Amino acid sequence: MNRHLAHLAAVAWANGGSLYGANLCGADLIGADLREINLRSSNLGDANLSGADLCGSDLRWSSLRGANLRGARVRYARLNWAQLDSVDITGADFHGTTFSSSTLWGAKKDGDRLAERITEAVRRDGFAFRLFRLKDGSHKIMAGCRWFTIPEYRAHVAAEYPGTDKACETLDILDFFERRAGA
Repeated sequence: MNRHLAHLAAVAWANGGSLYGANLCGADLIGADLREINLRSSNLGDANLSGADLCGSDLRWSSLRGANLRGARVRYARLNWAQLDSVDITGADFHGTTFSSSTLWGAKKDGDRLAERITEAVRRDGFAFRLFRLKDGSHKIMAGCRWFTIPEYRAHVAAEYPGTDKACETLDILDFFERRAGA
């Protein structure tokens, strides 16, 4: 563990798992274990969080502008009102994460540049789907670790769970997304 990570872990432990309002701008946090940490209102701009574990962390009202979240585990984290502009989220897992009112302008996912989050829907089993408009005007869906166009997602449903209740509900969500994308 590098010296910065050891100090960060000690500070979080001393504060009962809280780094509320911390200034970690530009920090090297590659592979850091930040599970269940309160990072609300923190500055993580340009931080390298590649491969970090942020599962269950509270990042509401935090700035992550320009941060590297490649391959990070961000499952069930709270990113409401977070600034995620120009963040690299390639390979990151956001299953169960909340993003309401967060900004994602110019965020990068698998080579695509995001312009805005249009809408989201949650299947009865709790699996969340988010529809994004990309800077080139096209649309993609983020669902767990999947990053598909609407036709690609339809093909995935047909191949993986055809004719099931799960398929029907997923196809209803895709129909809704198609209408929203065309609006």
